[in-house]
Amino acid sequence: MKLLFALFMSFFTLLYASVIGSVEKVEGSVKVKSEGSIKKSDVAAGYEMKNGDLISTSKGSSAILKLLDGSNVVLEESSTIFFDSAVNAEQKEGKIFYKITSRDAKNALKVTTPFAIIGIKGTTFIINADENNSNVKLKEGLIGVASIKEEFELYRKQVEEEFNKFMKEQQAGFEEYKKAQFEGVAEMTKEFDLQAGNTITFAGQKVQESGWSEKDDAEFKHFESLIGSVK
Repeated sequence: MKLLFALFMSFFTLLYASVIGSVEKVEGSVKVKSEGSIKKSDVAAGYEMKNGDLISTSKGSSAILKLLDGSNVVLEESSTIFFDSAVNAEQKEGKIFYKITSRDAKNALKVTTPFAIIGIKGTTFIINADENNSNVKLKEGLIGVASIKEEFELYRKQVEEEFNKFMKEQQAGFEEYKKAQFEGVAEMTKEFDLQAGNTITFAGQKVQESGWSEKDDAEFKHFESLIGSVK
């Protein structure tokens, strides 16, 4: 009797789960674990994503997702994302590219990561949630970054640029300057905004902001080309 009830509830959940988008393209092995399911299943292009789906890619695999509003999400290999709803997601691991269409505040997407909560209204960015390389690269728009623990120790890009300029102009006293400039200029904050053309790297609660590079351009072009390959 209990088994029949569990099967009925699983069917009911799947039947009425809200569709939030679809899988547009799959390379290699991509799995989904749906809400109420105890195992992962293979995913093919055309699969309709629903609330409660956890999508994961294996090594050497990738997946291109399209949300109902036209936003694109690209999972690289060894990446996992969980969709609680159309406006709440959790990136558990790996590198994921987001190209989110413009949204109002009520429908802004929130992505929870192991190191911060990212709030998005309409932007193009990459989140890398690998254990030894946690960063966010923002190409377009504006995102809000909120701590899931204590305050961030935030070092803004301008301070780093001033330090690099000093190093070029003067050949002595580097360590003294670095200590004076960097130990006292961190902004302690629970949340902050990241402007377009910048990257933030996380080391625990320490956050370092840096500028754009040719490597960043190449990385975004790679993801854009993947989306462009979908017909």
